[in-house]
Amino acid sequence: MDAPRDPGLDGVVPFRFACHRCGHCCSGHSGFVWLAAGEVEALAASLGATSAAFAARHVRAVRDPRTGEQRLALRETEAAGGRCTLLVGRNTCSAYAARPQHCRTFPYWDSVLQDPAGFEAARATCPGIAVVVDEETRVQAFAALARLYASLAPSDPPTTCCLDEPGSETTFATALEVDYALAAAPTPAGACRLGNRRPGACRTQGSGEECLQAVRAIERAVGYPAAYSALADLISTREGMR
Repeated sequence: MDAPRDPGLDGVVPFRFACHRCGHCCSGHSGFVWLAAGEVEALAASLGATSAAFAARHVRAVRDPRTGEQRLALRETEAAGGRCTLLVGRNTCSAYAARPQHCRTFPYWDSVLQDPAGFEAARATCPGIAVVVDEETRVQAFAALARLYASLAPSDPPTTCCLDEPGSETTFATALEVDYALAAAPTPAGACRLGNRRPGACRTQGSGEECLQAVRAIERAVGYPAAYSALADLISTREGMR
């Protein structure tokens, strides 16, 4: 059976989405998660609380900036602007099974699907959103990236892979680098899973800032959609879209 069509493909900026529960949409920036009728009661029941007690702690009455209407929304932690009060730790929703419809439908909101600025704001928060790249742009970007990698000073093959060591320092990469790495089977290079297609951060000593800037230059030159996040997160997201 064919997979259902991703609604993001019909957006003003076509995209695909794969959630890996990073929690960024629950903590990235201040905004509104609107509550529909009955959702306060459902959320309260999921936490074993009365509706009044839940509302006192987790609900606020605010004016919808689009309509001027007074509405109910989830409360945010004032000390960490944008962080939902239902969030536990980095990425765990304490009422996930009963979460509001507004949460369930992210990022397929009208503001994201119909407004380029709204889309860019969502994409800046969520590494699970991937802009659809046309084939010509992809071919040009991959060729330029391959030339960049070939120009780097040779480095010793890694003896460990950062993807296999969750306790190690987080490795970051661009979406272009991850798309290139996943586009073909890599040639082994030491213990690295991505081998000869590994991103610049795995190739250079120190911060790899010069390599990153060179990748950014490629993105700008060919119009490749820019995104930058933890390597493991990007791989998890983009592997699910292949």
